[in-house]
Amino acid sequence: MPYPAVDPEIQHLLDTADTGVFPVYGLDDVLADPQRYALLRDLPETPTDERVKVEDRYIPGPGGQLRLRLYRPVTDAILPVILYLHGGAYTYGSPEAEEGRSLQYAAEAEAVVVSVDYRLAPEHPFPAATDDAYAALEWAAEHAAEIGADPQRIAVAGGSAGGNLAAATVLRARDLGGPHITFQSLTYPGVDTTATSESLRTADDLPVLNRRALLLALQRYTGGENLHPYASPLHADDLSNLPPTFITVAEIDPLRDEGRAYADRLTAAGTTTELIQLPGAVHGFDLLFPQAAISQRNLKDQVRALRDALHHH
Repeated sequence: MPYPAVDPEIQHLLDTADTGVFPVYGLDDVLADPQRYALLRDLPETPTDERVKVEDRYIPGPGGQLRLRLYRPVTDAILPVILYLHGGAYTYGSPEAEEGRSLQYAAEAEAVVVSVDYRLAPEHPFPAATDDAYAALEWAAEHAAEIGADPQRIAVAGGSAGGNLAAATVLRARDLGGPHITFQSLTYPGVDTTATSESLRTADDLPVLNRRALLLALQRYTGGENLHPYASPLHADDLSNLPPTFITVAEIDPLRDEGRAYADRLTAAGTTTELIQLPGAVHGFDLLFPQAAISQRNLKDQVRALRDALHHH
């Protein structure tokens, strides 16, 4: 089935984009070349928001010192926590690269955002990133009082590769009887390492993320197909007893069908799940083009879902 047309505003932005070193076309060529994807690891200039205080914390992690970037609204109130996992094809990205989203989550969902600077592949393949994510979750729960937070109100959120790590962290917390997670928000998540979906098979020429780029990312992260549930959450045997879930998929995205399939499996397992599919949206649309109308609308939806889950009494 051919993909529909890209949203006209997004198409115009793709055609005129200057996104620095990130290519809106040809990510596969970048991921094939370590010297090129190393450039994507440079920390960008970050936005600021006077409503939010930003600080770095360093905690003992499974692979040594682990950096967490904390975003706390300027208030004395005890706030919920959003554990945030950035995207970047498992090979690049940072808390700073998605600072706009973290600031918005903190200010508008009224939460302490704990963004994890997890180890990257291929130097640190699976399960390094998931181990770091889970260590950060445990730290946030154990040190909640120290950061003015409520350990009984924790959401886990992430986009793309970060959506994979978020889903894996939630599964692991359930499996290990770990910290209580109230909610998960997965934005165009990658949850299936088998790379067999229809939306992936037909994704050779898509902007931002194409089929070859995704296959390279999975190769770097897991060595290829890996059905461990913390690598490929869609293939977990049991998706019951998980927190309410909000999933966003982009219509023109190789990851579209696996995000939809995950929503279907969660629903079948009795998990309250909201799924939004955005017509005309490409992978990463809201991070690349946050000013676009479709991005503004969906970021509001992400915030609304988090806020309702974390502040609903």
